[in-house]
Amino acid sequence: MFTETDRDAALARVMELLTDDRRVEAIVLTGSLGRGQGDRWSDIDLDAVIADDADVEAVTTEWETIAYREWPVVHHYATEFGTTRVRGFLLRDALLLDLAFQPVGDFEAWAPVQVLFDRTGRVTQVAEKWAPWSPTPDWRSEAGFAAHDVLHAWVAANRGRKWQSAYFLQRIRNRTLALASERHGFDSDDFTRVDDVPADETSPMEATLVPNLRSDVLLEAIDRATRAFLDELRRHDQVLADQLAEPFNAILDSGSTPTSQGE
Repeated sequence: MFTETDRDAALARVMELLTDDRRVEAIVLTGSLGRGQGDRWSDIDLDAVIADDADVEAVTTEWETIAYREWPVVHHYATEFGTTRVRGFLLRDALLLDLAFQPVGDFEAWAPVQVLFDRTGRVTQVAEKWAPWSPTPDWRSEAGFAAHDVLHAWVAANRGRKWQSAYFLQRIRNRTLALASERHGFDSDDFTRVDDVPADETSPMEATLVPNLRSDVLLEAIDRATRAFLDELRRHDQVLADQLAEPFNAILDSGSTPTSQGE
């Protein structure tokens, strides 16, 4: 696996190549390293901020070729959001090089970052005025999806569809933890801050981690996960939680039923 020396060398080479590209107006280090909270396991997250007169798509496409030429890339992923193009390159030593390419006019900072290079100073001005983004939990929508997940988890367990049941059990648990994260002002994407949620709120979820896929074990875990979701919902909407408790309890209190093949 990569060492910190390997990571530093890769970062230095990326910086050299991006700096030499006149279409790149600024380079910003984000992620845990950009926040000054990196450790031995941190990967590289960079924003390549592209000048107004350059084609972001063209720069991104060229960088796919550059990455495979410069490093032992075994695979990469490609995604986008808005005008930003993201490429994540996985190296043979397991170092992940995440590069985001975005127009300078769309650059924003929602957390502390490090501006490593800036031709004009525009990006530095924005980065210095970063403002935290605070999510708004969507309890009502998540409650609707949770009802779907609880029912399907319970039914699947009773049908002997153990892996399907485990899948929906996980969805119930993740919805609860995501809402708790967002209630505390943390972005729930990838659960990056879920471990910062107070332990007294997350510890009940440990009972939803099943040691095996026996039906009785799954059913007990689904019961715990469902009640934990209702507890989270009550922190925002007591009325809705009480309304859901009736059908949820009808499901949870029904016990196991003979295995059926029907929907």
